[in-house]
Amino acid sequence: MNTIQLSRRERIAIEKKKAFKQRNKKLTIATTVGALSALILTNGNASACSAEYTVKKHDTLYSLAKRYDVTVDQLKEKNVLMSDKIYEGQALLVPHLENHNENKYSVQRGDTLYSLAKKYETTIAYLKQLNGLDSDQINIGQSILVPVEQNKSNVGEIYTVVPGDTLWGVAHRFGVKQEDLAKSNDLKMDMLLIGQNLLIPGKSEVTEAEIIGASDKFTVEFKRNGKTFALKVPYGSSSDFQKKSGVFVTVIHKNGAVISAT
Repeated sequence: MNTIQLSRRERIAIEKKKAFKQRNKKLTIATTVGALSALILTNGNASACSAEYTVKKHDTLYSLAKRYDVTVDQLKEKNVLMSDKIYEGQALLVPHLENHNENKYSVQRGDTLYSLAKKYETTIAYLKQLNGLDSDQINIGQSILVPVEQNKSNVGEIYTVVPGDTLWGVAHRFGVKQEDLAKSNDLKMDMLLIGQNLLIPGKSEVTEAEIIGASDKFTVEFKRNGKTFALKVPYGSSSDFQKKSGVFVTVIHKNGAVISAT
């Protein structure tokens, strides 16, 4: 249609549409240049001080800043962003590794989030949060962030599932709600796997003590500063503590029950 025959309102609408397309094109170029500039400024070695993250649906600079414990301004500076707007599929450099001591891991055949959580002494929920994953699915060759050492903020609350454990039983033993335990570990069903790491929500206690021995199949006695105290343990595990009688350990416990003793 000839633009001369268009009404003034139609011509304005067309011009606005052209301007909008041009603006989006400029933003795309700016984002690309910004990412390249960031890589150049870090000598192309982004993994040395930051993590590359692909923006997911509903992500915002604020939500990413909160997830990776950085500020919005740090994200904008790292990626040379002129605004707070980000787009699904956009690659961002996150100034994360330098603060949290995590590393990239390339997923191998047979790897699962469960096996990696066990290997790196963390939880499935933490790995999913760290990598912005919406499901438990990971693929061979995929790069994900994992701890190079234990996650210090979680280590005091991680419990390893033993034979006979149930979600209800573990929650009851540590005095937490079953739904809170499930939510903290991103569990979609009540089934637990032997060797699975669980993050026990809430504050725990840490005590340096000597193992005295088993009182019964559910209880172990410890001694600290000449005083004896008893803590609950999973059924059948008291015999393992009995074998370590006289050994000094760091006991992490909650609600009168042992989370770990090392």
